[in-house]
Amino acid sequence: MNKSEILNISVFVLGWVLFVLAQAQNSVKSKTNGLSSLKAWFSMHAVNLATRAFFSALGYGFIIHTVAGKVADVGLPITSTAIAGIGGYSANALLYQFFGYLPWLRVEVADLAPPAQPLTPSGKTPDPTPPAVQ
Repeated sequence: MNKSEILNISVFVLGWVLFVLAQAQNSVKSKTNGLSSLKAWFSMHAVNLATRAFFSALGYGFIIHTVAGKVADVGLPITSTAIAGIGGYSANALLYQFFGYLPWLRVEVADLAPPAQPLTPSGKTPDPTPPAVQ
């Protein structure tokens, strides 16, 4: 392997990881899913992430070599390294959307970590027991 190939692989993986980190951060910061940490998010999505990593790795050669060749053919001065970064990010994003259609790979965070109770205007959690009927 030459230095250019190592750089392309590294940038592809970096693009892939950046998508995952952005996705995880947005999910954990969401007030509607009740997640408490990145660790919880990663443990819930481990199978999905491994599957996406596997298929992204399979698509690496196609993305880099085929797309780089086609981009060069039309005269755009984009390097294979730039294509690798965009490819890693895009491959993960595409697979994320595609796997959402497969029920056994879809993760419903609300089912795994139900949202916290909403606060009342005074800032307190409402009493879950209904008031007594008189």
